[in-house]
Amino acid sequence: MLTLNPQTDTNVLEFTLDGSMTRPEFNQLIVQAEEMIETFDKIRVVEIIKGTTKVTPNAILPEQKWEPTHLKHLTHLAVVTDQKLNESMVTPFRLFINAEIKLFKLNELEDARYWINTTED
Repeated sequence: MLTLNPQTDTNVLEFTLDGSMTRPEFNQLIVQAEEMIETFDKIRVVEIIKGTTKVTPNAILPEQKWEPTHLKHLTHLAVVTDQKLNESMVTPFRLFINAEIKLFKLNELEDARYWINTTED
């Protein structure tokens, strides 16, 4: 399940992924990200991953079309998780995106939020 954690008047997109993500949920995330890109141009993301995460094939396909054109707007990515599998999956993203990526454990969520809000571009 995807849960958007709204932030007010900021370029920070925060969401929690707990279990599987469906296409409608992914579409909701895309709409939010696109609105923020339209407003701020550059965005920062806090992705909180809980439990075993699954993304349905229908959710993945639109992502393949969205990411290449929008990732240039991402400047910072804080991945908050205790899942080692998820941590190992983040490393390859450094090859494809220009954003600064930092990993945090679930009990370091406040540290992740502080980092995402105070790190300079």
